[in-house]
Amino acid sequence: MMNPYKAENIEAAFEHINKALFIDELVDSVSRLKVYSAVLKRSIARESCLTSMYMKESLHSSRMETTRTSLQNSLEKTVLEDNSDKDVNEVRNYSAATRYGREYLMRTGIFTEEMLLEMHRILLSGNVHRTTNSIGCYRTEQNFIQNEKSKEITFVPPAVKYVKPLMDNLIQFMNNPESGERNLINAAVIHEQFETIHPFADGNGRLGRMLIPLFLFKEREIEMPWLFLSEAIEKEKFRYYKMLNDVRTGCMWNEWIKFFLGIVDRQCIKYEGNVQKIEELYSTSLKKVTNISSSRLLKQVFVCFFKNPIQNSRSIERETGLSNTTVNRMLDKLTAGNIVFADEKKRGNLYYFYDLIELL
Repeated sequence: MMNPYKAENIEAAFEHINKALFIDELVDSVSRLKVYSAVLKRSIARESCLTSMYMKESLHSSRMETTRTSLQNSLEKTVLEDNSDKDVNEVRNYSAATRYGREYLMRTGIFTEEMLLEMHRILLSGNVHRTTNSIGCYRTEQNFIQNEKSKEITFVPPAVKYVKPLMDNLIQFMNNPESGERNLINAAVIHEQFETIHPFADGNGRLGRMLIPLFLFKEREIEMPWLFLSEAIEKEKFRYYKMLNDVRTGCMWNEWIKFFLGIVDRQCIKYEGNVQKIEELYSTSLKKVTNISSSRLLKQVFVCFFKNPIQNSRSIERETGLSNTTVNRMLDKLTAGNIVFADEKKRGNLYYFYDLIELL
């Protein structure tokens, strides 16, 4: 087996960075991120649709780790509070861990070991696929990365004794990124360093991808950690893995950063368009609802579908505090108006807001 990789502290990476080699990508991604952030900030639908967007991000990141489920299946089982599907639970845990990280940073303003360990515990808790029972703590045994098909070992992370000092250094840098570089470059380097350290026995890829928007949020590059990159990364996952490994084997930092900035630029364009389409749907749908009835209760029930486009009466009751009778009466009006559509169950119907599902 290969010898464990001898990683340096994160500051050493910046000695190999030449912005001239990716200046166009840097300018494009920085400006595009500002536009996307501004669109989100002024969007009337941002709070209502973020639950679904978080779920989609969770889905794509988890699918890179062999989780196999669909967005619709995940949303359905979430509404039904069904914990029997390990794949769906992994998606939910990813979303919960990201939210915990966001709330921790809002409360404290800094990254800590405590925060990362708790995010890891949330990610791998409950009925999920995992290769270890060691959760919420750094690894205590040597791990390695191998090719999924050939089973060839492609990378052996640093030895166990170096994990904590390397993570201490990484956390310190995330709190005080004194590199003199733009924070998108810092984010690219932080992600590579975390994946290189591979500090946990399982879940490193997912947790590492969570740290990207959380770092940019902490540095006030984005108002909230709403930079969802896993969809684009999943589409090019073999290139992504190769780029990460090329940094370790050939010190190809500039190529990795150029790739990372391209991912940021493309996803900002995509989600900027998505948010605008969701906002348009929000406005046109509310007009349809108002045409059915001017009842405040009908609008209150309908808005729940922007938090999760699949609902049942019970989930809406929890969200709104309305009675079962009132919720069912409002749902009948929405289905009669062909705004949401019920399944064919006699009891405990699920209701689908297909117009939003299509946009996600």
